[in-house]
Amino acid sequence: MKRILYLFLTAVLAVTAAACDSDEKDNGAALSAPQLYFPKDQYAIDITTGLSVIFEWENATSGNVVYQVLFDREDGDFSNPTYVATSDANGFEPSLEIETSTLSTIATLCGGLPGQTLNIKWTVRTIQGTEQVADGQNARTLIVSLPNTVDPLPATLSLQGSATENQAAVKFNAALPVGTTKGQHIADRKSGAMECFTRFSAGTFTVKDNLDRYYDLEANGTLRCTYTEETEISAPAAGIYWVYIDFNTMKWSMKRIEKVEFWNHPWFGAASQEEMTYTGNGVWELVDFAWVITDDGQRTDSRYYFIATYEDESAERWSFWDDDCRNNDKPDEDPKFYNIYRFTHSSLDEWDHTWKSKNDKEGINQLATFRVHMNNTDKADYYHERSFRDK
Repeated sequence: MKRILYLFLTAVLAVTAAACDSDEKDNGAALSAPQLYFPKDQYAIDITTGLSVIFEWENATSGNVVYQVLFDREDGDFSNPTYVATSDANGFEPSLEIETSTLSTIATLCGGLPGQTLNIKWTVRTIQGTEQVADGQNARTLIVSLPNTVDPLPATLSLQGSATENQAAVKFNAALPVGTTKGQHIADRKSGAMECFTRFSAGTFTVKDNLDRYYDLEANGTLRCTYTEETEISAPAAGIYWVYIDFNTMKWSMKRIEKVEFWNHPWFGAASQEEMTYTGNGVWELVDFAWVITDDGQRTDSRYYFIATYEDESAERWSFWDDDCRNNDKPDEDPKFYNIYRFTHSSLDEWDHTWKSKNDKEGINQLATFRVHMNNTDKADYYHERSFRDK
């Protein structure tokens, strides 16, 4: 029994001595920053690919160490890194695989906005006991491109600033696409797209959504979410504009409206195009217009619609939903009768998609008033109203 106990104690002492000898060797070796292998410097990453990125570096020779990968802004020094990730195998492997979703988060933390490309520095921190080392001088750079998206999509959007109508918030409407084919109006608003008809004066404005996120309208037609950064945008030349924003493509456009006209043309007489007056909030009116719909005989023709002409010489027909106004004898029974649908003016015949007065005779030898409402404030749809009075 004594011999067995002696042999056991001898073995324990031998193991202890070996461990102490190993510790002395580890403590005696200088802890150094590893050489970085991959990704190479200036490595480009497109977040939209969805491909993960593998980071690799030289394994330490100083014994048991753990690793962290440090990420920082381009002008950072890693003293307070923007993001820290532990390497594979709980920090023991000289490698790290990072998903693009994490890289997207890192880019955002480094100040990146949707659609931007930015530089992010990375290096490795080696830790052994209470010692640690990281070489910020020989860090490498990632060139990360963020997708230009916004999630979730905004429910509402508005313009506000010194350049907007009455310096008040101007609400966008869900965009109504423009039809190009006779008889085929588009009633459904485009998902993810918004528009407004409004007047700008000299000054600036901001674009803000219901989640208090701000947007920048960049000169190249790109829409950029700046989140909490309030971006003031210089207004275009004073005038009335159609402003369009598409969150599906993160694009925007704006066109100045030269005029909106009331058109009517009895087949037996001359055509009339009377310019309407803009009264604000996407509303135009023509008051007490002495229109002609009869030749003082048996013939009447009350067909009419509205023409919007833009600065680029394009024109839209704001008009009746069907190719011909067949139900004008009972307009109140048609819930869409007074609604306005948009068509490319040049794609239609002169008479297509016209309204008529009731029974084609209401308003004969009277003064007519028409109002066009291109907003969703007064009603859920774009619409027009009309009234008649004696001369």
